[in-house]
Amino acid sequence: MKKILLILFTALLTSGSIYSQNWTEGFEGLDSLSLPAGWSKYNNASFPIDPMTNWTVRDSGSSLPGLSTSLAKSHSGIKSCGVSWWSSVDTTGAPSTVADAWLVTKRIHVWAAGAYLSYWMTLGGGSLPYLDSVQIWISTTDSLPGSFTHYIETIADRGPYGEFNQNFVPLDDYIGQTVWIGFRYNTDCTSDGYFAQVDDFELTNPVIGITPISNEIPRSFELKQNYPNPFNPVTNIEFSVAKTRNVNLVIYNSVGQLVATLVNQELKPGTYKYDFNASGLPSGSYYYRLTAGDFVKTNKMILVK
Repeated sequence: MKKILLILFTALLTSGSIYSQNWTEGFEGLDSLSLPAGWSKYNNASFPIDPMTNWTVRDSGSSLPGLSTSLAKSHSGIKSCGVSWWSSVDTTGAPSTVADAWLVTKRIHVWAAGAYLSYWMTLGGGSLPYLDSVQIWISTTDSLPGSFTHYIETIADRGPYGEFNQNFVPLDDYIGQTVWIGFRYNTDCTSDGYFAQVDDFELTNPVIGITPISNEIPRSFELKQNYPNPFNPVTNIEFSVAKTRNVNLVIYNSVGQLVATLVNQELKPGTYKYDFNASGLPSGSYYYRLTAGDFVKTNKMILVK
């Protein structure tokens, strides 16, 4: 039994973190067949469409499906992700023109108050001009369209085409939860629908408890022994970051179960301290692990209540 627990614990210590902390996405470096890692798209309408009319990464200046008078735009860089109006017929041959195309971000763990996702969007355009609308939804289950039960807002506009506006999705209602954010192009293209494009996403997701205590660049990565140890219920965990890296600091119990993720974000060189409050945990031995690039170190600490 002890051998099995040791194997489980070792596997957990060598596995990567599943959550992203802060990130940006401008779709640069992607081709038209690819979305960023962890992102997804769906056609939730009742009829098939040309895949290129769904959310697709395009170069600025490239042609748009179904449009002969406009070219793809971007807010910055040379790429954005866009979806086009469409018209088709259903299985009975009747016209089907209500778009239901979904672009879904990778999953996000909301750490603390003040978290939000910002993005830039342009809607509508053409000579009339035509109306486009995009609904914003949140799922706490998975990325499938049927899981998005938390409606946030609908953004609708008639252009001018290519004029990007910044929008925000606040995440304070989801602290401690994992969420996916869905962008649903749900325009009735019978008389409206032109082209919607999004660009320059930025997730701001603060971490509580971490404090920089020195900006002096350390010679090496380091994880110090927590102090005090044993402790009840608060202890300080100090660590040093020698190069800018995504830093992951986690807590495991004595049988290798993950009980807390304290830090999971990119940190600049310096020395940091995390005040870990274990008031919700039972007495016992715990292990805390720091991962930063190739550096991995695990220390033991003891909670005594």
